[in-house]
Amino acid sequence: MRSHDGCWTCKVRKKRCDELRPVCRNCSTLEITCHFGNQKPSWMDNGNGQKEKAKEVKREVKSAAARRRGTVLTDALEPVPSTSDRGITLIADSSDAENAFGMSPLFRGEPFSESAPSWISAHTEPNAEPSSSNANQDFWNKSNRLLERDSSDDQPGDSELDRRFMMFYFDHFFPFLFPFYKPPILEGGRSWIMELVVGSEAMWHTTLCLSTYFVSISLDGAISDKTLCKSLAWEKLLKQLGVTFTMLQRNLREVTLTNTADSLVKVCRIMGSIIQLQRFEISVGNFQNCEQHLGAAIALFKEAFRIAENLTDREESPTLRGLLSRIGRPIWTVNSRSGGAWSTDQAAFRFYSALLIVDDIISSTCMTEPPRLSRYHAQCLFANDHSPEARSPLNLEDFMGCENWVLLQISEISALDAWKKSMKKAGQLDMMELVARASVIKQCLLGYLTRLEATTNIPNTNPPGFFAFFNDQLPPMPGGCSAFVTRVWAHAALLYLSVTVSGWQPASLEIRNNMTRILALLEQMPEPKLLRTVAWPFCFAGCLAESDEEYRFRAMADALVPHQLFGAARKALEIMESVWKCRYEVTIDTDFAACVSSMGYISLLV
Repeated sequence: MRSHDGCWTCKVRKKRCDELRPVCRNCSTLEITCHFGNQKPSWMDNGNGQKEKAKEVKREVKSAAARRRGTVLTDALEPVPSTSDRGITLIADSSDAENAFGMSPLFRGEPFSESAPSWISAHTEPNAEPSSSNANQDFWNKSNRLLERDSSDDQPGDSELDRRFMMFYFDHFFPFLFPFYKPPILEGGRSWIMELVVGSEAMWHTTLCLSTYFVSISLDGAISDKTLCKSLAWEKLLKQLGVTFTMLQRNLREVTLTNTADSLVKVCRIMGSIIQLQRFEISVGNFQNCEQHLGAAIALFKEAFRIAENLTDREESPTLRGLLSRIGRPIWTVNSRSGGAWSTDQAAFRFYSALLIVDDIISSTCMTEPPRLSRYHAQCLFANDHSPEARSPLNLEDFMGCENWVLLQISEISALDAWKKSMKKAGQLDMMELVARASVIKQCLLGYLTRLEATTNIPNTNPPGFFAFFNDQLPPMPGGCSAFVTRVWAHAALLYLSVTVSGWQPASLEIRNNMTRILALLEQMPEPKLLRTVAWPFCFAGCLAESDEEYRFRAMADALVPHQLFGAARKALEIMESVWKCRYEVTIDTDFAACVSSMGYISLLV
């Protein structure tokens, strides 16, 4: 017998609904929007509106199924217009939208021009070295051609404006987005960013999107006659968005997935461009495209390792270091160190791979499935040598402020959560095994956390580097910002583990202890903007907060100004508000994934 109080999505699909809130089990499993409420939606009219909605839901089901299978098509880069007025609003109304994007083939469905822009250098010969190995020789030549390019479509002064926007990105926006990323000078520093942007058309336009948006936001209140300047910035942003999607789609179609070093470099560069674009959308609060872009980036990451494996003579799978050796050679080496300065493509792949691994782990907590890149964790996040001085190939602390062990345990919890749900569905859940596996994870987290907290108050006797006085984007605090961020993430991991094992019980002692600890740590932040780096813990703790604690979470989010620059933190608050509204309707079977998907899509809180 079909329920009469179920969600409207199940009703339009003519399925039985279990009436779970905020997302029923059917919609959660299929990863589709769960419409519920006492008021009947306008499209439930027993007529054309209902038929159209049924077709729309079918398309959503198919899209989610393709995403779960890992299918990547070129339409993975189709922009999904935001229907929420909380996100970035690019244009005033739909007619303006048609006019703004009317000149772009991407939005008209017209064929793209296959001719390469004049500034792009010719493809390397089949037997040539990877393009990254020649990048240093013609870098300035390419930059001159790029920065001085002339187009009949450009207005006078566009090249100068592009250069200024690009320098704003290098000087201000990149350090704002990634305050923990400060590679040593002996490893090449951050110079690879400029070379990569100048050498890749897709990356150039993606970066201009980022910079244009942030310039427009920074103009608010900064100058008296800001209307004209903001209008110019928005016009440029709309243009760059269309060009960016066009370039990425064309690059996906053009890349030849052959087993050559040149194709490996191309795949790595496209992956970086997609991740760059995704970070832009997250920053401005538009999360509807996250799943598509993440799926495309993951597929390209796997493809890069497949190509590297075919280029390797040995039988074993390639390591990250082996793949890096295939896409370039260090610019220089240092005798006293095991490495040297990474080439542009090597540094870029390391950077974007670190971001992708984190994104994959966090998205898995919102989708109740194991991370799709979990089989790469051992070679990317574990040190080859188990000595105390050993460093893993990728230290996430250097990229996003949180140490590897926390993210690895969150990955394990996500896998445990997926296992629990599949066993429960099959009627084969062994609670003893669940508790035993959870105990191993808990002991690991507590052991690392105890050591970390013991060293927090030990003064740092190492003098800071000379350049740290001039480019440090992080506020001083005991133990350093990385230790602080890692502690917040570790307590959030313990919170996640408790919910996985015991269910949604906000009043339980274990959950209360970790939730209040996270809240206390967050309120000790020396700078509100540091909340950007802990959006996922902030959201998880907030969803489990008591009603008299809600205002404290709101205060932290409201302190982030301008709001347009903190998309993930603002989205986290929006998710909390949604959970708080149905506080007394959620059941013990509710989980964090259900809270996040109550928005109708997966919000990547990074």
